Amino acid sequence: MAPAEAALSGLLSSARASDHATAVTRERVVRWSEFKRCTARLARFIAASQAQRWVLACADPLVFAAALFAAWHAGKTAVIPPGFQAGTLRSLALADDAVLDDETAASAPDSPFEFQPLDAARAQVELYTSGSSGRPQRVVKQLRQLEAEVETLECMWGRMMANAAIVSTVPHHHIYGLLFHLLWPLAYGRAFDTEAVGMPDALCERVQALRDTVIVASPARLARFPELGTLTALRPSPRLIFCSGGPLPATAVRSYVDALGMAPVEVYGSTETGGLAWRQQPTPDSAWTPLPGVRVARATDGALLVSSPHLTQGVEARVEDEVQLLDDGRFVLRGRLDRVVKIEEKRVSLPEIEGRLRAHPWVRDAAVIALRSRRHELAAAIVLSEDGAHQMTIRGKRAMGRALRESLSAFYDPVLLPRRWRFPAELPRNERGKVAQYLLRALFAKDNHGPVAT
Repeated sequence: MAPAEAALSGLLSSARASDHATAVTRERVVRWSEFKRCTARLARFIAASQAQRWVLACADPLVFAAALFAAWHAGKTAVIPPGFQAGTLRSLALADDAVLDDETAASAPDSPFEFQPLDAARAQVELYTSGSSGRPQRVVKQLRQLEAEVETLECMWGRMMANAAIVSTVPHHHIYGLLFHLLWPLAYGRAFDTEAVGMPDALCERVQALRDTVIVASPARLARFPELGTLTALRPSPRLIFCSGGPLPATAVRSYVDALGMAPVEVYGSTETGGLAWRQQPTPDSAWTPLPGVRVARATDGALLVSSPHLTQGVEARVEDEVQLLDDGRFVLRGRLDRVVKIEEKRVSLPEIEGRLRAHPWVRDAAVIALRSRRHELAAAIVLSEDGAHQMTIRGKRAMGRALRESLSAFYDPVLLPRRWRFPAELPRNERGKVAQYLLRALFAKDNHGPVAT
């Protein structure tokens, strides 16, 4: 497909064939003419309103995509909330704003609309960060930035994807899901699946039904699938598996290589910066390669500095990740600078401790936080591997905590070792797959004393 046709700003005014497959549901294929007609009636509906900001609360990915383009073509600002809960929507919508949900969208009457190419510098969308460690923060993106990122993704992986359908476990109101599940396939004429496939059996069912697929998923989902025996059911194998939102454990990477002959493509970035780098290596400790057009540097305190076509022009962004730059242009992440804590005058990186715990054969996933009770101390929540669960039945929880603490003692002073331990079945995560810090703290709220394991 020619780049001019692929541009999102000219998507609705392009001459795409009316019978082109745009999306797939469980029952049917949605053609381009239907998507364009839906976008037209929503654009007319939105344009007739006095509201300038439209909060898009459409759970159906197809309706959501149509509503997003409709808001842009109606000259309004699209607001994508961090979730569709009533309280979240009330907190975002100002007095003069409008909220568009699936029910409201379905009631909009059929009406023609003349689509003209959008001004990619004027059309914009408001998104929100995950809020995993606090209140979600507002981020404004120009269509120009989204367009640049989509073109970068196509340059990197478009040939490998061919005409595969996009199956996603990631919510479309997350920047990762928005780009990979909706905007990228729309721009380059691939069909996206509208089914919610959060559970492993649902993912396998869609992959088997569609046959030629690309999977878009979070690390939390991908790390869980191998233990559930899901990988052998992913037949035929997807062309690519994308992963973004956090590190993918080494054990999970090896499982995908063994079962499917390929590792997932991990993409590093954020809501604020867009995509920055990628890797597809046998271990998650491998270096990251910047995406085309992305330039990286290191601040005096070790933070990553980036400039990119996915950012505001001329702006260098600071990312609170400590970075080591390599001579070949790649870089290695050393952990979050804003997750470096001081315990009795000793500094320690919580992501570094989590990484060492994940490397233990008993551990599938780990999260470490600093707590204040009688003193500042660390606490660890551990999701056990199959071997770890077996050891738990033999040793008990307290002994497991002591054994894991001992495994860390070769690297850290005793004061820096976690004193409290929890062994949940899963880490508490929000719908974007990020560990929710306030829920993590709640795991330790019942006890304030000693090296507890429950």
